[in-house]
Amino acid sequence: MPMLTRGERPRFRITLEQRPGRHLLERQPRYAVLVNGAQQGELYYNMRGYQGYLPTVHGSKLDIGERGITAFRREVTLLNREAEQAIERGAADARRIVLTRPTTDGGVVFALSRDLLSGVDATHLISRRELVQARRLFGPDDLGAGFFRPLDLDTEPVVLFEEGDEALAAGLPQVRSRIMDRLEAERHEREVERVIRTSDPEVLLVVSRRTRDGADPEPHYVTRWGHEVALARFGLDLRLSDLVEVGTRPAIPDPGDRSYLRAEFTWFETEDDQPWRPDLSRLGGGAPDPEGPA
Repeated sequence: MPMLTRGERPRFRITLEQRPGRHLLERQPRYAVLVNGAQQGELYYNMRGYQGYLPTVHGSKLDIGERGITAFRREVTLLNREAEQAIERGAADARRIVLTRPTTDGGVVFALSRDLLSGVDATHLISRRELVQARRLFGPDDLGAGFFRPLDLDTEPVVLFEEGDEALAAGLPQVRSRIMDRLEAERHEREVERVIRTSDPEVLLVVSRRTRDGADPEPHYVTRWGHEVALARFGLDLRLSDLVEVGTRPAIPDPGDRSYLRAEFTWFETEDDQPWRPDLSRLGGGAPDPEGPA
């Protein structure tokens, strides 16, 4: 494989740091799990050993069970070695990721790479979680294909191309794909920037914003369980497409949230004892749309 010299490598190093204080009745100290000096978790002593998660360079969490602190230290050594190797593979690989698109599997992303030395293109299906982690490590525009591990998929998902990708899709007949309409494409692009509790414990209101320009915030009512699942899978990178929207519009009990929403979305009613109902009179007449604006 051709090697590229691209300057200093990013760093991912786990350390365990003993905490000086103990909780009431604890006989064994706790340990902070640090990545590059920033805390990412904690180990605590249970009945027969320590419990807790260790982060990996690819963005997942490793659970080795209830073990002694020596076993955790050994695992940290292995994870740090794996991190160095994965970072080196990503930095030295001449194949750079030049385009990504979502798929019908929310955890899998289609990627197109280009070899900087030969100019040859290649296609990949990569983990969305690993893509998020790679962007944190290398930046959004310098991702080597060698960082990503092969996926073991029973069935390959359908790649969701955008309008304007027709020529690209036609040039990849071996890839199962379809073209998204603009509404679906925007749902995949919108990131969630705020989560607001409603009077219905099973419904949340989230505010999304376009990632490409940080503009056009919009409110959406979604299921609480869907948000919890997406947050566990994708963390703060979750998108509107990961959530399940609902038609009900419960009231917003918190006065601070209502104040924020009145200022941000003047066309929404925010009375604390009434469900929200959009005022669409500014759109030029016609019957109100119960689903609100698009």
